[in-house]
Amino acid sequence: MNEQEGRQEITISVIQILRILKKFIIPILIITIVAGAIVFFIESTFVKPKYEATAMIYVQAKKFTDESQTYSTSDLSVAKQLVDTYSIILKTDEVLEEVTQMLQNQVTVDQLYKTITAKSVNNTEIFSISYTDTNPERARDVINALAEIAPDKIKDVVKAGEASVVQRASTPKNPVSPKKLRDTAIAAAAGLVGSAFIFVLVAILDTRIRSVEDLTENFNFPVLGSIPTISADMTIAEKEEKEDE
Repeated sequence: MNEQEGRQEITISVIQILRILKKFIIPILIITIVAGAIVFFIESTFVKPKYEATAMIYVQAKKFTDESQTYSTSDLSVAKQLVDTYSIILKTDEVLEEVTQMLQNQVTVDQLYKTITAKSVNNTEIFSISYTDTNPERARDVINALAEIAPDKIKDVVKAGEASVVQRASTPKNPVSPKKLRDTAIAAAAGLVGSAFIFVLVAILDTRIRSVEDLTENFNFPVLGSIPTISADMTIAEKEEKEDE
């Protein structure tokens, strides 16, 4: 018996929620559209697009095993480990200052340090260096300047390894941020879920009885009758007609 009552309560709760959502479907949809539109407008109007330029550098472990100067498997392993070391070297003040001088101080050392990233490509001896800027040409120039400096700087600092540029940066055509469609979809989804939750919560917490339907839907008691609403400015004939109904 208790199990049946529990199932009935759950069914009634779901039905009530669906009725509430149906009742407020128009404002929920309006809030959803407005939320997405606001985010899209802000990102289209006030957020500057950023472009990312990338170059690739090949790492070699300068460690010969015989007179023929061939590389062993251990040399390749060392080269992979040196990727992290090279990434740190490329972000030192000395290297970044050379880049700013080559670009005639278009960017600062602090900007380069915060924006330049370096990472291994698919766990190989090749690692990529990237820079993000609101100007696609400047992003390309920064990475190409860094790629020009990198090999010699790495040879000077790391005596056990070498590096060579395998791919220079080209001018990026498509911005990497902001992602308007993704952010708009997220904002719309948040508006949809948030507004639906608020409307359902307010409706559930509101226990006032406004109509006969509220009694019949929320309670299992029969309605024997109702008192008609009579305003003070009604005529006597209108009041009698109302009472007859």
